[in-house]
This record gives sequence, structure tokens and C-alpha cells, in this order.
Amino acid sequence: MLGFGKTQAIKLDRDLFDRVKKIADIAGYATVEEFVAHVLEKEMIHFEDAKSDEDIRNKLRGLGYIS
Repeated sequence: MLGFGKTQAIKLDRDLFDRVKKIADIAGYATVEEFVAHVLEKEMIHFEDAKSDEDIRNKLRGLGYIS
């Protein structure tokens, strides 16, 4: 499971938060924060071996995050 140390707050649009909360509840996560951290951890794996900013951009394009 994810280890949590110091935390930093982020803001989400209310509509997005409500959608994330619904999915987190259905999936059995204790909190929205736990679900979001898990999703982000899984996605970050795609970028951790990047050797440069351009490599990160190319990976983001390949995954459809940017055009």
C-alpha cells in the first residue's frame, strides 16, 4: 500500500471531486485522497524512467495526455 508522509493539498473542481468520490466509494477506498494517490502512483510509473523533459513530453503524447 502507499506510504503517506507529509501531504500537500490540491484543489479539484466540485464536479470532478464528486465524480472521483463516487468511483472511490464504489471501489472501496477509505477516502478520495487514498484513491487519487493510488491512481497517480500508477500513472507516474510511466514517467519515472524518463531521461529528459522531452522524453516526458513524448510519453505524455503517447498516452494521449497532451497533443
